Amino acid sequence: MHKNQSVYLDIAESIRNDIEKRRLGAHARLPSEPELVRRFGAARATVRRALAKLQNDGLIYSRRAVGSFVAEPRIDQDLDQLFSFTEFMVYHGIKPASKVITAEAQRIDSPDSPLLRSLALRPRAKVWHVRRLRLGGKQPLVIANTWLPAARFPGFLAQDLERRSIYDIMNEAGCKPTDAIQTMEAITLAPQEAKLLDVAPGSSAFLIRRVAYSKGVPVEYAVDYYRGDRTKFRVRLGVLERSHQD
Repeated sequence: MHKNQSVYLDIAESIRNDIEKRRLGAHARLPSEPELVRRFGAARATVRRALAKLQNDGLIYSRRAVGSFVAEPRIDQDLDQLFSFTEFMVYHGIKPASKVITAEAQRIDSPDSPLLRSLALRPRAKVWHVRRLRLGGKQPLVIANTWLPAARFPGFLAQDLERRSIYDIMNEAGCKPTDAIQTMEAITLAPQEAKLLDVAPGSSAFLIRRVAYSKGVPVEYAVDYYRGDRTKFRVRLGVLERSHQD
C-alpha cells in the first residue's frame, strides 16, 4: 500500500478508536483540521481524506464552516425477526416516540394496486392508512406508512396512534402479525421525506416494503423509510442443504 494511503487510514483508525472507546461521545466536536494536522504530523489533504472516510462510514458528520462531529451510533436491526418499532427501540434501551402525520380511511380503486394484491382485497375495499414519523431518543429515524384492512380492525382510528404500538392494537383484535415478507432497497430521499427525517435532500435511506401475516392471512402492508446514517440491518443466513439422488 502506498505510504499516503496508509497514513490516512491510520488517522481514520485512530479517530475511530476514540469514538468507539467513548472518548468522544455522540455530537462531540472533533478537533479542527489544523489541530489534526499538528497531532498526526500529516498534510491537510491527508487529514481531510481520513475525515471523508469516517463520514462515509457513518461515524461522523460535518457542518459547513463549523466542523466535524461524532454521529449517533447506528442501530442494528435483525431482518429475520419480526418486531414492532416500539419493541425494537425498548430492546436497545432507546425511548421510542411517534408523531402522526396522516391517519385516514381510504378506498383503493385500481385492481392492479399492490396494496390490494398484498392484502388480498377487492377494489373499493376500505383500508386504514397511517403515516407516522418514528423517533428514537427524540431523533427522527423512520417514516412509517401502514395500511390495514378496515374490516379486521373496527375503530382503529379512534386509538391513540402516537402512544400505542400498532402491533399491540392488532394483537387486541386477534390479528397480531406472526410472520412477514420484506423487501429492502437503497434509495436517496426526496425533499419531503428528507425534511421529515431532518437530513439533507438526496441523503441515503433504506426503503422497506413489508406484507405481514397473522396465521397465514395478510393483515398489514407497510412502506417504511429508514435513515441510512442511523440504521444497519443484519440477517442470519444458513446453508441450503439439498438432497442428492444417486
